[in-house]
Amino acid sequence: MALQANSTENGEITSATEEKVALKKTIGYFSGVNFIIGVILGSGIFVSPGGVLLYSRLNVGVALMIWAACGVLSMLGALCYAELGTTFPSCGGEYYYIKKGLGSIPAFIFLWTGVLFTGPAVTTVNALMFAEYAVQPFFPGCPAPELIKKAAAIAIIVIVGIINCLNTKWIVTIQNVFTVFKMTVLAAIVISGIVHLALGNTQNLNKAFDGDIPGVQQIGEAFYQGMFAYGGWNVLNYVIEFLDISTE
Repeated sequence: MALQANSTENGEITSATEEKVALKKTIGYFSGVNFIIGVILGSGIFVSPGGVLLYSRLNVGVALMIWAACGVLSMLGALCYAELGTTFPSCGGEYYYIKKGLGSIPAFIFLWTGVLFTGPAVTTVNALMFAEYAVQPFFPGCPAPELIKKAAAIAIIVIVGIINCLNTKWIVTIQNVFTVFKMTVLAAIVISGIVHLALGNTQNLNKAFDGDIPGVQQIGEAFYQGMFAYGGWNVLNYVIEFLDISTE
């Protein structure tokens, strides 16, 4: 922090100007969008659809309605965070907003809850899902050993953590590459589904609401599964201070 000093009549030194200490802006517009998409398209989209359909009691119409409702809720949340991010362009996400609105103690509790419980749990799920898909091709015809999957997951967490510590720009580049790959694969799946429907294979939709109606508890479980798949729309606010849309 650099200060420019001026003398006063009493001989005291005062600060005329003070440079603001801020994080270097290293995330451009393209990388910021990829950051959000990459987190949302994590493990959730690959594991949640089965859970939503199961808790919907295999009722296709109810499952589709739950997916649509989860999408609307996530969009509303994302719009709120877009407003917060432009109003308070500082890193920290919920921690910063809770501290500003409710004080340091609630913010401290929230932060340490995330550090000790929520963050490690989500990271573990993502790493295990990545290891599941990365290791399985080496064991055709049989499930991959659990020990190898866990070892691969630990290795992924360590490698990503080291890259994050070494250089933010590197991890942003890796995020962009993997996001493009995931978007390509998912786009191929979506296009294949549209073509399948266009060919007249709509038997699963003709009686979409036939079958058992799930109870309140089951609908809640289905919503939890759906919201987990949509989760991630708030992540950019954790690194908003790195954002510089003028660089890309």
